[in-house]
Amino acid sequence: RNAKLFLRDKATFFFSLLSSLILILLYFLFIANIYIDGITANTPFDEKAAGFMVYLQMMIGVLILNSMSLSLGMFSSAANDYVSKKLHSFMTTPIKKTELLISYYIGGLIVSFLINLFTWVITVVIIGAATTYWIKAATFFSVVGVLAVASLISSSIMMLLTAIVKSPTALGVINGVAGTFLGFLCGIYMPYNTLGDGVKAVGSLIPFTHLTVWGKKIVLEDAFNQIGISGPIKEALMNDQFTASGVGFLTLDAPLWVMLLVSGIVGLICLTVAGFLFFTKRFGQNGLHKIKKSDKQP
Repeated sequence: RNAKLFLRDKATFFFSLLSSLILILLYFLFIANIYIDGITANTPFDEKAAGFMVYLQMMIGVLILNSMSLSLGMFSSAANDYVSKKLHSFMTTPIKKTELLISYYIGGLIVSFLINLFTWVITVVIIGAATTYWIKAATFFSVVGVLAVASLISSSIMMLLTAIVKSPTALGVINGVAGTFLGFLCGIYMPYNTLGDGVKAVGSLIPFTHLTVWGKKIVLEDAFNQIGISGPIKEALMNDQFTASGVGFLTLDAPLWVMLLVSGIVGLICLTVAGFLFFTKRFGQNGLHKIKKSDKQP
């Protein structure tokens, strides 16, 4: 039900993807050319090889942004249900509060993951056809795993935001603005190392940054092996050009796996707090908490 409402609402669906569409447009018009020109000018690799690397790492950032924006767009149905008093109606049916809460979360998770999976398949086909380089099957499925984890964490964080913000309109505005800022803070628009120290410190606190680095690391390892990049050139591209080795935590040089683990813990905490807020704020207002099981209609 929640997925159908989201997919039928063309405006909400479009604006959920707006940040990613802007990012793709900027890349193909300006940023990608800067990346490719810089690589071909300083390395012996041709334009197709450079494009293979640039477009792959770019689309990883797009997919991570999608996991955030799509899940938040899906949760707009929860905000609409609260504003339109439909939660009252749900509570007069045999459905339990926990089941209703899980349905919102699972809906956001499934839609976010499936649309990202479809986008990833299209990405592989287009980049392969344009550059004549094709990623390996192991790389493809590894990225699918990254997308699944990204959807889990994104849905948890966005559900907390939905529990705090009551207005569907406000959620839409946040979705558009947050996508733009995250594009910079997570090192998607430009190399992370070119950002200021303050921006890098803030970006290292955001789970989407480490998810982006994780995805980039996977696809670039495959790309470098196919193109034949190793040694100092590989290290320079990984660290300086694409920031795919890890960004640490504030000024600490924390390993990527540690930051991914912390990101998962943050997602779990957000989901727990979101559930608490839904039960105490949403279900606990306007007499919803007073409805007993014996009062529900058969």
